[in-house]
Amino acid sequence: MLLSALFLRGQRKKLFDYFTRLVLFYANIVVTFALIYTFLDLTRLGPVVDHYQQTALVEKGWLDRIGSALYFSVITLFSVGYGDVTPFGWARAVAIIQAMLGYILPAVLVIQYMKTGEP
Repeated sequence: MLLSALFLRGQRKKLFDYFTRLVLFYANIVVTFALIYTFLDLTRLGPVVDHYQQTALVEKGWLDRIGSALYFSVITLFSVGYGDVTPFGWARAVAIIQAMLGYILPAVLVIQYMKTGEP
């Protein structure tokens, strides 16, 4: 009985570590792509336009740009795509790459889990 309790505790810790690494990995992807979108927006090579922004006629500040880029990065990676934020220019190509990564990554993680039998 005691041995099984230790085993379960070890499994829970391993699963928690795996889940933490997975969340940090996804957060890294989201922040990296958000920085790319922000750079493209600031250089006007690929703006990310928020169609429902209250201050559409006023120049966006850097915090608004980063917030829109983070939001767009999350909804693109997780394939939600509400349509309220639209990329233009080079940001479209980056969004395609991020969407492909969002589609492929879960399959890779499942295949990795099936190969090793553990996270």
